[in-house]
Amino acid sequence: MPSAKRLSSGNWRVLAYVGKDKNGKRQYKSFTNADKKQAEFEAAEFLVKRKKENKAENLTFKAASDQYIQNKANLLSPSTLRGYRIMQNNAFPDVEKETIGKLAVNNSFQKQMNENAKKYAAKSLKNQLGFITAVMGYFNYHIDRITIKPREKKKILVPTKSDSVKIIMLLRTAPEIECQALLALSCSLRQSEIAALTPADISGNSVHVHGALVPNEKGELVYKPTNKSSAGTRTDTMPDYLAKRMEERCKGLNSTDYIFSLPPDAVLYRFKRLLKANGLPPYTVHSLRHCFAATLHAMHVPDKYIMEMGGWDTDSVMKDIYQYAFEDETQKVKKKANAYFDHIMQHEMQHKK
Repeated sequence: MPSAKRLSSGNWRVLAYVGKDKNGKRQYKSFTNADKKQAEFEAAEFLVKRKKENKAENLTFKAASDQYIQNKANLLSPSTLRGYRIMQNNAFPDVEKETIGKLAVNNSFQKQMNENAKKYAAKSLKNQLGFITAVMGYFNYHIDRITIKPREKKKILVPTKSDSVKIIMLLRTAPEIECQALLALSCSLRQSEIAALTPADISGNSVHVHGALVPNEKGELVYKPTNKSSAGTRTDTMPDYLAKRMEERCKGLNSTDYIFSLPPDAVLYRFKRLLKANGLPPYTVHSLRHCFAATLHAMHVPDKYIMEMGGWDTDSVMKDIYQYAFEDETQKVKKKANAYFDHIMQHEMQHKK
């Protein structure tokens, strides 16, 4: 480690060797301080950090992302880790073999994201960019110049008021998924939350939501003790009909057993098959959660209570994604509005005559 030399000014200076330039001339970085030990400490800290960075710069992006995921494994949720592995294995074929040292200064990431824009939605691109930024930032490379396509305002298919009634009636013919679908429709539970319910979470008409079953890196369902949002832990009240059906489902189970044996993807498959067989649009179980928010909004329930019951952290998220008006109700309102304006227009025309 280089030692400090005293300057004529009285300060101490350390010259840290950083390599040679293109002409072979030795290059140094200078550290000057009034305190000798401080100058030497700053130089030593710089060299240790530089050694680490020089070692890292030769890692391929695939290897660097592996290190990042492994070192964050105990901090990230199983579903987040699974998402990272899916992106790592599929979203970066053109850059995975490039070193991060080169990627930090060239435009390969931008080219990759341009290619990805042809087949991925804006939300996926945003997640990919977040992963790139996280991996590179972990090795002290800050990427902030990548452009991706803006988020599209996607119309989500939500059951109309009349369709929601039809769905409730149809579910009586599908007892293996009835309770799961009704929990989404009438209590706004997420599929992962429904899968994690045990008899201990059911008490009369109350359902306590506290965790979730999510897929890990291998696609296996594992219990996650926290919900998707901090507001996710909540207790909701079920309609009488659903409470009775849940009581029946809990009979014969231990308090810690999962109430439902069907995994979420199997529930979704059977639900969509039921809808298709009866001529209804391809709604999802998550569409029923949207329908819950739309129903309460149409009933003029304040946003604060919809948020609490649905487990949303902020009203901006709920308003942006979940606050819908039923299409059939919208048409009735529009007809009423047209009649109002027609009355005014006709009256004005008669007045002018």
